[in-house]
Amino acid sequence: INFYFSLIGCVTCLDYDEHYILTFPNGYGRQVNAFFGILILNALSILTVPWIELGGECSINCSKTGYNASIVFHTKPFYGGKKHRITAEIFSPNDKKPFCSIEGEWNGVMYTKYTTGENAVFIDTKKMPTIKKKVRKLEDQDDFESRCLWKDVTYNLKIRDIDAATAAKH
Repeated sequence: INFYFSLIGCVTCLDYDEHYILTFPNGYGRQVNAFFGILILNALSILTVPWIELGGECSINCSKTGYNASIVFHTKPFYGGKKHRITAEIFSPNDKKPFCSIEGEWNGVMYTKYTTGENAVFIDTKKMPTIKKKVRKLEDQDDFESRCLWKDVTYNLKIRDIDAATAAKH
């Protein structure tokens, strides 16, 4: 199962009045069939647990500073290899060679290597605190806000009533 984004996001750093335009990776529903030892793209197989895999190239650009990054989410190879790999290069304005490269797992530890030879942990996502979302109550949301719009689907999925969840989507 594949799903593709053709979205562009904008993250704003208010303290610096900087706007970062970013693109997103593709997503793939994957599953390894342990009995046959092959990759199966059918997420309905009962032999193993499926996972979502991100894959493809992304970018982050700041027009104010000129800094930009090229990011690659690597899909797991057919044989061997690891899931959730990521590599990135960060460029100074007008430079063709990166001053920093990053590699690791997007849902784990990423390491940075600078052109000066310095190496360090860039980020360890497993050590990051979980921040609870702040969402307005359903009664305070407009009819077409996501949680309000999907409330019946969500409720029926939670109680494992797939037929009612499917009916609620229409």
